[in-house]
Amino acid sequence: MEPLLVAITTLGFASLFLGLVGLVSGRLDQRVVRTRMRAGCLALAGLGLLFLGAAPPTRAGPSASRVLDTRSSPPVRAALLAAERHAVTTAAERPVFPEQVKDFRQWEDALLAAYEEAERALDAVPAVLEGLAAGTLDRFTAWVHLARYSQDIKQAHLALHDLTPPAALDIQHQRALEEALDEFHYSLANKRAAVVHLQQYARTLQPASLSAAESRLAEGDAQRTRGLLALVQVKAQLGLVASSPAPASAIGPPTAQ
Repeated sequence: MEPLLVAITTLGFASLFLGLVGLVSGRLDQRVVRTRMRAGCLALAGLGLLFLGAAPPTRAGPSASRVLDTRSSPPVRAALLAAERHAVTTAAERPVFPEQVKDFRQWEDALLAAYEEAERALDAVPAVLEGLAAGTLDRFTAWVHLARYSQDIKQAHLALHDLTPPAALDIQHQRALEEALDEFHYSLANKRAAVVHLQQYARTLQPASLSAAESRLAEGDAQRTRGLLALVQVKAQLGLVASSPAPASAIGPPTAQ
């Protein structure tokens, strides 16, 4: 159903654009849309398809009184610090080299920055739902805003695809970070799916779409928690959480005796 709606919306946008071009220029081609009247009909047809595939430009009314909170609480960096405070720390089994620490810090910051981009989009969603419920936003405008936030989350998710665990770490830690990264991938996928369900809600006002969005958000939060715990476990093993014992360090790789 969703691909069909996307196709209808795309066709609506194209028809509306071509119709407006025809209205401005007087005609679109020599055979079919050769008058302003026909161009106007094409634009109106495009507008109708656009609202059919997206959402009608009407108020939601009292049926949209429920507002789903999509914000992360706490945000990902604060959640990471909280997890670190409860981490079980042990002395590192082997020396941790400066380049390992540097590479890990850069990788971690890139991971958190990408997730924060998605959180910024999710933080903006409740205001759209509140506007929809209060009648200050019509359903089509709410749908457009939600589509933009869904795209923002998609871009943040794509940034995660560019990340691979630092090659300077040993294989065990790289695999653990891969597992953590997978959880963050799943988390953003579910949270974007939640926003897509909210777009469907703006279009149909069916409570089932709200329930589906709520379920996706809950799963995304659980996956974020698992990802953070896996990340903190590696940090603790590297001696990089605040309560870790001071790790053994070395200037470079050990040399053979």
